[in-house]
Amino acid sequence: MNLSIFGLKNIPYLKEGDSIEKLIEESIKTSEFFIEDNDVLCIASKVVSIAEGQVMSLNEIQVSDVAKEIHRNIPRKDPRIIEIMLNLVNRDLSRLDIKKNYIGCRLENGLKLTSGGIDRKSVDEVFLLPNNPDASAKRISEYLKKSLGKNVAVVITDSDGREDKRGATQVAIGIYGIHPLRKTEVIDSQGETIKFQEETLCDMIAACAGLVMGQRGTGIPAVLIKGLDYKWSENTSIKEALNE
Repeated sequence: MNLSIFGLKNIPYLKEGDSIEKLIEESIKTSEFFIEDNDVLCIASKVVSIAEGQVMSLNEIQVSDVAKEIHRNIPRKDPRIIEIMLNLVNRDLSRLDIKKNYIGCRLENGLKLTSGGIDRKSVDEVFLLPNNPDASAKRISEYLKKSLGKNVAVVITDSDGREDKRGATQVAIGIYGIHPLRKTEVIDSQGETIKFQEETLCDMIAACAGLVMGQRGTGIPAVLIKGLDYKWSENTSIKEALNE
C-alpha cells in the first residue's frame, strides 16, 4: 500500500457562517490532483469551529470558586478556560483528570482531550470544538459526493497532548465514511486465530495528516490522503473507537 498526502493550500481564512465544504470543493477543483472514491479528507477542527461559530469570548466568563481552586493547582491554565471546561462536563468533576501541569476533560461524546479541546484564538477568545464532529464530517462528505460525485471519507482532527510526553500530535475527533478501527488477525498453519489486534486507524490517519498540516497558522487546514486501503462505511462514529 502506497500513500500520497496532499495539502489543500489555497483555502482562505474562514469566518463564522462560511461554508467549509464549499471552500474545500473549490480548493480541490484548482489543485494539481484529481479526487477519487475512497480518498480520505482530513480537516483541522479549528476551521470547522470557526465556520460553525464555535468561538467564545473569555471576557464573558465568570470564574467560579471551583475553577479558582483548580487554577491554584495548575496556575499556568487560565481560570476562565477552566470554567469553560467545567461547563463542558456539566460541573461533574469526575470527568476532569487533574494532575501536575495537566488537565484533561471527558466530553459528551466520550473523548478525553487535553483542556477539553479548547484552544486560544487570541488573548481574549478561544476555539471550542465543533458541537458534533461526526455530524460535521458527514455533512462535508455528503456535500462532496453531490458536488464532485465521489465518496470521500472525512476525518475531523484536533491537536492533543499527553501528560507523559512533550508536544502535541493530531487525533481524530469526528469521522464519516471510514471505520475508526482496523482489525487484524494472525492465523496459524492450522487455520486457527492466534492473535487478534485492533488499531486506532482514525488516529493514525490524523497523525499522518498532521505531518503536512503542521500546527495552526501554517495555512494548511485540510489534507487529502490517497491510496489507503479501507472499506467504505456510512454507519460509523468516533465513539466506536472508545473504551466503554
